[in-house]
Amino acid sequence: MPRVAELPRIRMLAMGGTIASVPTGDTAEVTPSLKAEELIESVPVLRSVARVDWGDIVTIASFAVRLEDMYVVACAVLKAFDDGCDGVVVTHGTDTIEETAYALALMVPRGKPIAVTGAMRNPTLPGADGPGNLAAAFMTAARPEAGALGPVLVLNDELHAARFATKSHSTRPSTIVSAGAGPIGEVIEDRAYFWFAPTYEDYLGLPASVPDAPVPLIKVASEIDDVLLRAAIEHSPPAIVIEGFGGGHIPVTLLDALDAALAADIAVVMAPRVLGGRTLERTYRMPGAETDLIERGVIPAGHLSGHKARLRIMVGLALGRDVSSLFPAL
Repeated sequence: MPRVAELPRIRMLAMGGTIASVPTGDTAEVTPSLKAEELIESVPVLRSVARVDWGDIVTIASFAVRLEDMYVVACAVLKAFDDGCDGVVVTHGTDTIEETAYALALMVPRGKPIAVTGAMRNPTLPGADGPGNLAAAFMTAARPEAGALGPVLVLNDELHAARFATKSHSTRPSTIVSAGAGPIGEVIEDRAYFWFAPTYEDYLGLPASVPDAPVPLIKVASEIDDVLLRAAIEHSPPAIVIEGFGGGHIPVTLLDALDAALAADIAVVMAPRVLGGRTLERTYRMPGAETDLIERGVIPAGHLSGHKARLRIMVGLALGRDVSSLFPAL
């Protein structure tokens, strides 16, 4: 076993979620309340993996996480590295864990390990997965090679790249998947193994302040009307993200409203509604298909889901970037 002085220094930043949830009062329901130090002390093996320090960002359920919180944790990650830490582990609820992980990919450059983890079964349940996930995240962040991966989600002993990771099931510990891409590593026998390093780049930069530009997200369905799209246009947002069918198609019922948005200088970004695959650019030609939409001025989001495309736009706008420059064959 390495001497303590030889272990990497890893800072854990806690953001609440199921991994930090315990009952309050006499009910069986749980609420995020455990602090970072309490989580660390509940998993003694962490001390054999790293020299551990910690900080609490916010102790809430992840469905309450705001972009402001994501910005704060990005700043805290950068400070950890400035303080000499070799890696960072972020604990988070799984409802929005993929969004925070991707926000970190946008605002923190690659170079040092960042592992984001959480739990699906709270500490009061049989088979609670939080301790194992936390240990796996530390084992990942302890490997310098993980810095080349960008932020990774570590759950169920699998490592998933921030761009592709998504929650696929409401309760299973195996909920995080990367449809069409797969995991990029795993943890076995207390060691993280990496199979692939991304060849793409998500990083944009850290804005001077919290991005606050409103960007509506609209999901299509068969024969959906244009009420929501027109309502979004009335607020004059800088951009609107649409999650379209298949490779990025929409019903013809939305075309007039779409043209109205573009005529009002609102950028429209098309993301795929499906879990895996990218938006098409030159396969189908008919009203509402990708070639028609691109010719009208719609910007394809590539492999990015609607909620990640939305984050990319908000961070990019805060950095003074034009929306059309943010999606170069992603």
